[in-house]
Amino acid sequence: MRNKTSFAFTLVELAIVLVVIGILIGVGAGLIGVLTKRVKYSENKESVKRAVEALKGYAIRFGYLPNARLPQNYNSSQEDPAFNNVGVSGFDAHGKALLYISAQELTNNSTDLCSLNGTSFSIVDKGNTKGNIAFLVVSGNLNFNIQTNTTIYSQGQTGIDDFSYDFSRPEEYDDIVEYVSLFELQNQRCNYSSPGYCSNLTVVLDNGINSYNISGGSCSSSGTPLLSSSDYLEVYKSKQCKNLCGNYTFSELIGYDSDKDCQVGIDRQGNTCNPVDN
Repeated sequence: MRNKTSFAFTLVELAIVLVVIGILIGVGAGLIGVLTKRVKYSENKESVKRAVEALKGYAIRFGYLPNARLPQNYNSSQEDPAFNNVGVSGFDAHGKALLYISAQELTNNSTDLCSLNGTSFSIVDKGNTKGNIAFLVVSGNLNFNIQTNTTIYSQGQTGIDDFSYDFSRPEEYDDIVEYVSLFELQNQRCNYSSPGYCSNLTVVLDNGINSYNISGGSCSSSGTPLLSSSDYLEVYKSKQCKNLCGNYTFSELIGYDSDKDCQVGIDRQGNTCNPVDN
């Protein structure tokens, strides 16, 4: 009669199996945490995008923006009534209220945005000043702390908290911010004599004294560069393209085009360059 041999785990083998299972569970839990953060980041970004598009649609339809509550009245658990006015949620994926800041000139319902040549609202986006802003929307994102007032920093920059009306907690910057210029709204609402209201902008450089490059391109001297809405213009004081005199975006320069003929000049005055209507 044949003997039957039975196989079983030894205590050592069983311990090894349990250790392996523990490692797999630990790795899986870590991945779940990372994936959850990515999902929340995407949801927060989508919340900001929806809010921005709704505010743009409102401004394009009516010619002005809904009133924004004062920054000092910000409450993380209470939605800004402006979002309800435009028919969109004013909360991010964490249930925290979005921050909405608008140019005062655009919340006056007796003034159509097409009559404006600019706004008093400017921001600094990663070191670059942007003028003639219509509004911005901010989500505190994963750290649940709004850190943005009018300056946008690079993601991950440490020790940042410019918005004192939320948590006072300088930390790694992770806000999600979107902003819209006055020109972007005008381009979609206003019917100017120039089709599309300057899809290209002629920039006259101080009678050919200055040099320039467009969107980080090669250095050019004198002339009249043609700037499209996706470009920025760097203006210099010397033909060797040194001594930066100004970095201008299309939407910034269009604010100086008061007669809406799609031409803006940049004049050098001392050590600075100043945009003027041409």
